[in-house]
Amino acid sequence: MDTYGKAPGWGSAWKRFVHENAARVANTYLQTSTFPYENCYLDLDPVIRDPLGDPVCRITTGGAKQNETNAVRYAQKKMEQWFREAGAVAVEAADPGVPSLTTHAYGGTRMGDNPETNVVDRWGFSHEAPNLGILGASVMGTSGARNPTLTAQALAWRTAERLVKNWKSIAE
Repeated sequence: MDTYGKAPGWGSAWKRFVHENAARVANTYLQTSTFPYENCYLDLDPVIRDPLGDPVCRITTGGAKQNETNAVRYAQKKMEQWFREAGAVAVEAADPGVPSLTTHAYGGTRMGDNPETNVVDRWGFSHEAPNLGILGASVMGTSGARNPTLTAQALAWRTAERLVKNWKSIAE
């Protein structure tokens, strides 16, 4: 249990804090839409290699963007209002400026008909290597602030169905 800087992370003081506050702490989390930006991309790292000697994927986020930061700040104010109206005596908010590993970032292999601006076609197959299907949320521009699992599954199923129906022409 996080002690929010009010007690150490172990020992008798931690136990006392947990005993006194375990039923009094609530966490909330908001996931906003993360839009695709030109300076958010995936590429191969020119230096770091995997155990087989191949370059590893590098993720460049370009830092926090104003839209996402504004959305989080707005939601934090609403959540604080809700907690205070429910009787909270203390509310702490995290810095909204740094995307975390749970942001469900999208768009690394953007889907669209134009090979100049998109990596895969409308069916999820690479413009450069037409027999390569990309399955996953990377083909989505954004999530609309929802968990991507069902949409990613539906897109993967759609790509697989296209592959099955057009196997001979895609496999060439």
